Amino acid sequence: MATTIPNKPVNDLSAAWLLHSRPYKERSVIAEFLVEDYGRLAMVVRGVRQAKSRTAPLLQPFTRVWLSWRGRSELKTLTSVELSRSIRLSGQSLYCGFYVNELIMRAVLPGQPMDGLPELYEKVIETLQGKEEVEPVLRWFELELLELTGYLPDLEHDITTGQAVQSDADYRLLSEQGLVRLNDDMPVKADCFAGAALQAMAARDFTRDRWLPSFKRFTRLALLPLIGEKPLQSRELFTRMDRRDTVLSE
Repeated sequence: MATTIPNKPVNDLSAAWLLHSRPYKERSVIAEFLVEDYGRLAMVVRGVRQAKSRTAPLLQPFTRVWLSWRGRSELKTLTSVELSRSIRLSGQSLYCGFYVNELIMRAVLPGQPMDGLPELYEKVIETLQGKEEVEPVLRWFELELLELTGYLPDLEHDITTGQAVQSDADYRLLSEQGLVRLNDDMPVKADCFAGAALQAMAARDFTRDRWLPSFKRFTRLALLPLIGEKPLQSRELFTRMDRRDTVLSE
């Protein structure tokens, strides 16, 4: 069932971040925005692919705009857009920004308002700007997104006993349920995590590099029920970049 989002009154502008755009017909695009108070909205932007379009420079990744629209179907038509701010990402941070955008596109349904998501998005993009150590930033963002959407398991308690997670124990993550402590004779598999790593994630403490692989493994498993198993294109960009860097370093 399509979500009904009302027209924007004249001069009533909403803050929005561009997440994605794709060609539409000969001269237009369909742009996906994360709109404050409205969630993710798709809009037709007419004439933006023609020469000397004044709107085209505003439809760049990691650009915050003020906009309005018309239309009551799921696909709106952009009626007004003004620049608010633009954040420039480059190198590895740029790939990370594409990943953040794609993750939101997959995690958030069209027309689904989510308190705190625009602020979270702006904060992660700002943090990525000029950042060399990007992995802790991404893990933080993934955990915050999981929490906002209601998909973050309780990182501090065993769901079967209610007891607090112990740093010297191992725990299995049961999909869409939570953590269960392993007995001493149980094998530690890919869906199992050290209590110390879980405690660090609960505290959003990413200072210990040795836990970073566990953090990535955990968030990927926890995100599956939210985004599905279809591969993310931005992850493939990371893979190609890693291969390129390997070749260059040889």
